[in-house]
Amino acid sequence: MVFAFSVGLGVATLAIPLLALGAGFGAATVGFLVATAAATQFLTRLALPILLGRFPDRTLIALSSALMLVGFSLLAVNIALPVFVLAQVLQGAARAIFWTASQTHAIRGVSRPVQRLVDVNVAGSAGTLIGPVLAGSLASFGLQVAMAAAVAGAAMAVMGTPLMRRLPPFDRQLSGGSMSLLRRDGVDVACWASAAGGVWWSMVGSYIPVILVSSGLGPAAIGWLITASETAGTVALLSLRNVATRWVPTAVRIGAFGALTALAAVAMAALLVIGPTFGRMDAPPPIVVYAVLLVLGGAASGTVTTMGPAMATLMSEPDEQGDALSLSGTFRAGALFGAPATVGGLLSVMALVPALLVVVAAAAGPGLIIGRRRRR
Repeated sequence: MVFAFSVGLGVATLAIPLLALGAGFGAATVGFLVATAAATQFLTRLALPILLGRFPDRTLIALSSALMLVGFSLLAVNIALPVFVLAQVLQGAARAIFWTASQTHAIRGVSRPVQRLVDVNVAGSAGTLIGPVLAGSLASFGLQVAMAAAVAGAAMAVMGTPLMRRLPPFDRQLSGGSMSLLRRDGVDVACWASAAGGVWWSMVGSYIPVILVSSGLGPAAIGWLITASETAGTVALLSLRNVATRWVPTAVRIGAFGALTALAAVAMAALLVIGPTFGRMDAPPPIVVYAVLLVLGGAASGTVTTMGPAMATLMSEPDEQGDALSLSGTFRAGALFGAPATVGGLLSVMALVPALLVVVAAAAGPGLIIGRRRRR
């Protein structure tokens, strides 16, 4: 079920930006569409603690899969701008509900939440590994054909939810609330790291494909590059499955800074190849350089994807775990929304590459400060 949902999402990660570019929309519009989904995801995550306290997580997973099915089906038949916006709203809500509900479903009643979170994310990564390659391959028949594959993945996720065990909602009366959790030792670092990972993946789903297209790469090559990044993230997850709890904070910081460094390096590589205004194509596309950077960024962000939420849940009581996962996910969703929106806004006053570097610097700054006050 997680695998099917992720295949659809992986197809859409590549197909939607390319579909928008093919429909004649520019880089700023692509960023706006990604930011629309991320804003919806962010707003939906704010309501997740309440939803998790009222509905079984299995019900929420079924709802999110249905929302994504409707959104992708719309884009498979119509590529007008209002349809893009509506589909992104539905996708954003679906992603917020699905991932948090899946994680809470996995960790309830277990003694080692890190392993269970790794298992969920590996299943998700397996789907998103296949998705971009599938989208790139099907794009030769038409990008809307690729979107049909995303529809099929969402449909399979809907059909799989009745097979899940039914667990009761969380008892929110036993939770101290999100603000109380945020003040706990380590939770602030976990939330910042989740945001850093969100910055990376928001760029993979928006401006990194724009950079790769402008560097002369085709849909199939871009699909393989994104798949390589996803593969690296999966390998990183598997290598950390049995990591000792005491090493989780270190892994979180290294992963967060590594993802942001890789994004800055992608921007600098683009600057050397196509110039700060995308005006020159004098050098051959350095696909090897992009591949190395996307692999490094994928490995780093893959680490944060699991270790950030795991670090937050390790600081929580059983009935607080829903709030903890919602909190770290909210920071991630905020980055998924804020990073593309910020880049899109900066494009009115500067070129894409310096805009990316500004966002990287802004995202890295808090990581140099938070958590250190407790060591004094």
